[in-house]
Amino acid sequence: MSENKPKWKVRLQRSNYKIHGGNDWAPRLVHFKSYDLDDVIDRAARRGSALSADNLRHAAAMIMSEIKECLIEGATVNLPIGRLTPGVTGLWQFDQRYNEKVRAMNQGVVRYSMSDEMREALANPLLENVGMDTYRKLRVDHVHDISSGTIDEWLTPGGAVIVQGTMLLMNGDLPERGFYLIDAETGESIAHIPPEKLATNTRTEAMFTMPTSLPEGDYLLRAVSQCTTNPNPLKKAREYTFPQVLTYAKEIERYEHE
Repeated sequence: MSENKPKWKVRLQRSNYKIHGGNDWAPRLVHFKSYDLDDVIDRAARRGSALSADNLRHAAAMIMSEIKECLIEGATVNLPIGRLTPGVTGLWQFDQRYNEKVRAMNQGVVRYSMSDEMREALANPLLENVGMDTYRKLRVDHVHDISSGTIDEWLTPGGAVIVQGTMLLMNGDLPERGFYLIDAETGESIAHIPPEKLATNTRTEAMFTMPTSLPEGDYLLRAVSQCTTNPNPLKKAREYTFPQVLTYAKEIERYEHE
């Protein structure tokens, strides 16, 4: 593991916790890059290894498969970076177990806790403030992919996505309003999700179903909105592009390929 001290860029957001007279700001890490397993293997191969990238990829696929099987068995998995612990969500309802919706409340999840080694590596990071966000500006904070259970990472074809942020309400009537999927490499707009295709939509949250016809790859999510702090929409729409790269693919299939 690298001995370098973390040097991160953060953006400040107003906090709901009022400790210092209502002027409290919380730092939020800005994620400028995203790596999948292939990327990590390529990085390791470039640093120098007795194994080729293909051999590393084969070994990593075997290890990931075994970790998944251990979690499916209900076992915890202790790794150098931390512990993976399988668990169950929701409350148990004794008298309605026959109801599919009731059973669906108890979903399997995996929780992560950092190891001592990881805590030491991330201790006392050097943080650079790159800006302050107010709730008066259009912004995307998180993209939650329901199918994979990930945040700011995957986009599952045909799956539901919850976007959280500020000024996301699609009021007004300009045709450019909505969400766009932008090719992360070329900057080309590949898909548009207009307001009428949103399942839910408020100032702080929007939910929609991902298209199924896009090429697999890396995308950026752009929001275009006329929303403002008063009931009257802006005459000219604003746009915000979420800086985190999102991978559009079926996660299981990608791991099988590895």
